[in-house]
Parts: sequence; structure tokens; C-alpha cells
Amino acid sequence: MSVKLPINKKTKMSDLINYRLKILTIDNRTYVGSLLSFDKHLNLVLADTKESRITKKSWNELKKKKKSKTNPMPVPNSNTPLFPSTDVPPTTKLDVTKRHLGLIILRGEQIVSLSIETGPLTDIKSRVTGKGTSRPLIHPVSKIKKLA
Repeated sequence: MSVKLPINKKTKMSDLINYRLKILTIDNRTYVGSLLSFDKHLNLVLADTKESRITKKSWNELKKKKKSKTNPMPVPNSNTPLFPSTDVPPTTKLDVTKRHLGLIILRGEQIVSLSIETGPLTDIKSRVTGKGTSRPLIHPVSKIKKLA
């Protein structure tokens, strides 16, 4: 396959082109797609993108359960974690809808987090075929005689 890129603090966005990324947005939607391009505002172009989100009905049920708790702030003791978990309780079942979007442009203003799902699927050398050169036409298209 491809050479694995070591991910560290010095990794640049340009190194992640063709990587499969998982992106969380401010409206709690998750996008998973291959990064094709980006700009200085972190607007992303993703290919073969899949979106998943929690339905409104499920989201409202979560809010109701959160409000119905009688003791929102537990008394701290030695077993209480420093930062209480904001995870979904195991008794709650979430309805998550998924759909395939294909090629999308995701506005950088909406992005909360970005993580790597997988590396690029193929090497750049194996994807590029041909000589890789271009040259102008000898005869302009407008000057070529029409066949019929």
C-alpha cells in the first residue's frame, strides 16, 4: 500500500491529502471522507463522504432525561472523577441516521474536531499514469476543418 506518515505536532494539513478523515461539526454531525483539498480558512473538500447525525427525536429524549435528574451536581468524594463524564448513559438508545453524500465542501467555521480514520488508500506514484507532460495543440481547435 502506501508509506505511513508519522503523525506528530509538526504534521501539516498538506501531508493529510488523500487521508480518510473523521470531522465533527458544531451541530453534532460527523463526516467521514477523503481529504482532497483545503484552504487557509480550513474549508475542506471531501470525497466519498458519509454523514451521520443524531435524530431530533433522540436528541430531545436526551434533553428530557438530563433535565429529569434530581441531583444534577453529585457530592464529590474520593471516587468521584475530577471532570464528570458527559457521555450518554448506557440506558439511552440513540437513533443515528447515516447517509452517503459523495463530494462535499465543508466550511471551516463549522468544524470542531478533525481526526484521522485511515491513511491514503494508494500511493501517488501508482495513481499517476502517463508521461505527465502537457503541450499546446499544433493546430487550434477553431482552425480544424469540421468533418460533417
